[in-house]
Amino acid sequence: MKTYECVVIYAPTVGTDVLESSTKKYTEVITSRGGKFTGVDDWGKRSLAYEIAFHREGFYHFYKFDGDGEIINELNRQMRIDENVIRHMIVRDEPKPEITARRPEGAGAPSQTTEEDRR
Repeated sequence: MKTYECVVIYAPTVGTDVLESSTKKYTEVITSRGGKFTGVDDWGKRSLAYEIAFHREGFYHFYKFDGDGEIINELNRQMRIDENVIRHMIVRDEPKPEITARRPEGAGAPSQTTEEDRR
């Protein structure tokens, strides 16, 4: 299974009960299909960068879960038909590459050039 992140923007007119029921619904979609729900982070009500469906604000929720393509397809389908969701995006959470310190070529010790290299 791969790890995914999902950001959902809900309409600013929804109440906390709708947000909680949506979280339960999407958690159930993930777990019923063999996925593992890692957690949800409520980012609260924020201003949007641009107007979406005549809204200038929205409630942001961040979901993290492990799953497969079937779960992604079902979440996309359910979020598209949910009238309280004004925008959503699911992306794969890829591990960050390890950064190792390397000395660039030519750095450090003086180069040993020969007479042939200079020509």
